[in-house]
Amino acid sequence: MTAPDPNAYSLDINDPEDAELIEYFLGELPGRVDAMNAAATNDDLDQLKTIAHQLKGSAPSFGFPAIGSAAAELEGNIRSLNDSVSDFEAIRGEVDSLVSLCQSYLFPKQ
Repeated sequence: MTAPDPNAYSLDINDPEDAELIEYFLGELPGRVDAMNAAATNDDLDQLKTIAHQLKGSAPSFGFPAIGSAAAELEGNIRSLNDSVSDFEAIRGEVDSLVSLCQSYLFPKQ
């Protein structure tokens, strides 16, 4: 795996304290991704909303504003869901997009 692009984070990856925060967040991210995938598979909107809410708040603090923005959008759309099949399919698409975004930080392209 190649080293992450230092411009991919809003914190300074070259600063030891910031690098520690980034490393911590990235260490926790695979579990969040797994939990999102499981919740989507189980049609558990409450769990998806909880995970999105957590990422909305934590991701920007750890230097990942794009994840925070995507999570905020997902959380808002889950809150406004009106139980139609097409709405739920859109939510699943947003979950897939958020998962892909998270994975892009975990598995940088070589």
